[in-house]
This record gives sequence, C-alpha cells and structure tokens, in this order.
Amino acid sequence: MSAAPDAAGRLIQRGDAAETARRIRMESILSGLQAVDADALDPLRRTTINSLVFTLDSALAPGRVVDYGAVLSEYGVWYLPYLINHNSGPLIAIPSLLEAQHTINSAADADAYVNRLQAIAPTLDGALEKMRADVAAGVMPPDFIIDKTIAVIDAFTGSAPEDNVLYESFRAKLERATIGKSDRWLTPARTAVADQVFPAYRRIGDYLREIRPGAVHDAGVWRLPEGDALYRAMILQMTDTTLTPQEIHQIGLDEVARIGAEMDAILKKEGYTEGGVGARMIALGEEARFRYPNTAEGKAKILADIAVQLEAVNAVAPQWFGTLPRYDVEVRAVPAFSEATASGGYYDAPALDGSRPGIYWINLYDTAVWPTYTVPTLTYHEAFPGHHFQGAIALAQDTPLVSKMLYSNASGEGWGLYAEKLAAEMGLYANDPYGDLGRLGDEMHRAVRLVVDTGMHAMKWSREDAIQYMTENEGNDPGEVKSEIDRYVVWPGQALGYKIGMLKIQELRRDAEAELGDRFDIKAFHDAILAVSSTALPVMDESMWAWIAAEKAGAP
Repeated sequence: MSAAPDAAGRLIQRGDAAETARRIRMESILSGLQAVDADALDPLRRTTINSLVFTLDSALAPGRVVDYGAVLSEYGVWYLPYLINHNSGPLIAIPSLLEAQHTINSAADADAYVNRLQAIAPTLDGALEKMRADVAAGVMPPDFIIDKTIAVIDAFTGSAPEDNVLYESFRAKLERATIGKSDRWLTPARTAVADQVFPAYRRIGDYLREIRPGAVHDAGVWRLPEGDALYRAMILQMTDTTLTPQEIHQIGLDEVARIGAEMDAILKKEGYTEGGVGARMIALGEEARFRYPNTAEGKAKILADIAVQLEAVNAVAPQWFGTLPRYDVEVRAVPAFSEATASGGYYDAPALDGSRPGIYWINLYDTAVWPTYTVPTLTYHEAFPGHHFQGAIALAQDTPLVSKMLYSNASGEGWGLYAEKLAAEMGLYANDPYGDLGRLGDEMHRAVRLVVDTGMHAMKWSREDAIQYMTENEGNDPGEVKSEIDRYVVWPGQALGYKIGMLKIQELRRDAEAELGDRFDIKAFHDAILAVSSTALPVMDESMWAWIAAEKAGAP
C-alpha cells in the first residue's frame, strides 16, 4: 500500500476521538493478521506474520486495560501513559521529525514542510484536549515531570522565531537544496512558528501550570486507575514476556551483584580499593584525565573520538558478520531545544530509499556525563555493531514494509546491549581496562533498570529511592541519574527490555554453540539473529531454533 499523496505534509492527529479511532483501527488490523493461515506461507512470510501478530497484540495490551494515554508514539506502537511529557510525545517528536527526518530536495518537499508547520498547532491542541480528558479521569503526571515539561516548553518558545530549530533548520536545508528563492517558504514558515506553533506550545504550558498545584510526587503508575494491571501489560509490551514485576526485580538484583563483582575486580586491579563500586566510579569519573571540557572544543572532540571508534569497528566487523549494512550512519548532537531533558543517546533508522542515513544521536548538553571511557560503549550500542547494523540490515530484507516498522523493544534493545558485550569479544577494549569498565558500567546500568523500574511502578518506590539506588550502584553523574529515572517514570517498562532481551540472545547463542559444536559459525549466527532481531522474543526463539536445526541437518 502506498502512502497518501500528501502524507509528507501531514502530522498524526492527537485528539481524544483520534486516539479512540486509532485503537479500533489497530484492533481491526490485528484481526486481519490473525485470520491469515501462517502455516500455508513460506518460512520468511510465516515469521513475519507471527511476529506482527505477537508484537501488535502485546502492544495493544495497555490500551485494552485503560482508556487514557496514547497507543502510538514516535517510536511506533508504543504506549505512553502521559501523551504530553518532557521526554517524548508530540512536544518532542514533531520538532525532531522536521529537523532530522524531513528532507528538502524539491519545491514539493519545501511546500510539505510548511504544511507540516501549519499542522503543528492543531496537532498540539488535540494532544492538549486528550490530556484534559486524561486528567479528568485521574491521570496526571507527577509534579517533577510537569516541571520538566514546562521547562522544555519555555526553552522551545524562549527564542525569536527565526532562531527556533523549526525555522533555522528549514533555512539551512533550503540553502543546501538550491531550489529557488527561499523567501517563498521562509516567510510563511516564520509566520507559522510565531503565530501558530509558539502559541500552541504556550497553551500547553499554561495548562500545566494550572494543574501543577494538584500534582502528586509519587513516581509509579501503581497510583493511576488500573495501574497494577497497566504495568503488567507494559511488561508484556516491552519485554515480550509474562514475567511478574517481582521476578524481574529479582533478576535485576542478581545481575547487579554479578556485574558489580566484575567491576570491583577491575577497579582493584587498577588501584581503586576504597568504598563501594558506585563511589569508586564517581571518583573515577571526576579525574581530569577522563573528562571532556564542557566547551565547543570538548564536544567536537567527543564527536571526533566517535568517528575513530566507528572506523575501528568497521575494520573488524567482517570477521564477525557475513552481512554488513548498506546504509550510512551519521553522528549528531541532540538538538539544543531538548538536550536538557533528553536521554544520553539514541538512534534513528535510515530512510528506506537511502536518502537519509541512520542517525546516532548523542546528548552533549553536559560533557560531565561522558567520561572518555563511557563513549565507546554508547557508540557500539547505537551504531556499530548495535542498532545501525540491526536497523539497516532489517530495512534491506525482502519483507513487508510494516514488518520493518513494528519493533520489539526487548529484541531490539536486547541486541543493542548484546552488541556492547560483543564489542569486547571483537577486541575493541583490548589493553583498555577503563573502556571495559565503562562497558560493564553500562551493563550495570541496564541491570539497575530492572530494579528501579519495577521498584517505582510496582513496589511504590519514590523517585528519590530510585535515584539513590542507581547512584549507589552505578556512580553516574547526578544529573544523568535524575534524567534516567524520569525517563522510566514516563516510559514504564521500556527500560526492562534491554537486559531481558540480551539474556535471551545470549541464551540462544549458548544453545547454538552447544548444539552445533565445532560447526558453530559466529558470522552465520549473527546473520541469522539479525534477520529476526526486530521480531518478538518468542518468534526470535522459534526462528533461531529452526536455524539451528537446519545447520545441523546441512552439516557434512
């Protein structure tokens, strides 16, 4: 099915009626998929159908429990209990879409951009309408999330219209496109930003200030209507499992203990013996030799170091992968308007036609959160051999477009975390104990997430409880810790997928090695897992066992 002719000039509607219609439509799509006789299809199509059914069915689980929130975010079929927040949703997604993904190569592209600018106010007004309905139903973000969201709005609307990212990035794109006199588009663009976009953002800010006195400080969704059932549905959506919050909490505690012991051994070997692991990591991160200056030059040095890291991965990747991405990847700093509240790093997939590369975003708001030994692991997670390998190879496969767009959080983020560990196997931390310590620190981070996410949303931990536990066990920068915890507050369950998915991939690799013995080929294994690395974990499990059986049957 081709996109509507004017799709490039539109935005998703966010009103209450639009949300209801979207849920009904998604249930209808699921019913159609479930009616397909998967057993009559070839293996590739059967895997595709099974994955679509499982992923969409689990993604709809939260919306079957509650009427509030949104079942679709900028990350696809991804439920948000608070459509308006500091970290995601239309306030953040729309500027990011226009700045990073709306390409300008023709007059039609420029016309579409202006149309989208003019569609922002109705979309945000719809989101505000939805938020009002949710608040009336007893669903209000915690006070600290409201404060952060107001700060995002104030920062976004605090500059002159011509200095705003929506206008400035458009102006730069028009200059590069050389498609004619830019005033034809810049004049209505500035008018839209000044007279429509800014007022729409401010209307939301005014409403948040209005409801702020009635907000509570409790962090978890347990306090929301049907909150416990909602969180269990979020666990299903985000981990592809029916594990209970208590089971996940215990897995986290066990992993924190294991990883902490490995970090302790390295720290002692390097002469750091006093205090807990978290305290020693804090001290390590404060050493001048590991710090980038929080200046333009320091930020440029981080980007330059990442380029070197990507070259190092490229040099050894053919020894570990039979299939390599055919799409490019580009490293960018998170836009200034959202960097104060955005996560540390993330990835956007390339355009299917190759017109836009994959984008590895790193947040350079404060370089204190990036000691030199932590940056490589982010690179390996977001770009090579992590999400870019995964996303670019998936896009190149001969599968329906919808299967490339639906994404399992557990298998996708599980691969990213597996890629971090794989980087150590690939020799990328050879003779670099601090780099390996940074890798273990990031794995510790994902284990801690199992504890604090379930702690807040199921066990009634406070935000401060979660901050303290993360700080004691990781030793991260205090600003980064707060940003991470607040992310989990608005994305319940999402942070669980990394470690749960990694553990499943590691289990499948151990199974393949045991079954195939000397015939095990790591390149073939990685090619096979990447072919299904965006599918739901149960489908991945079934597909990989089929691959193991085929490898055994085909062996001489």
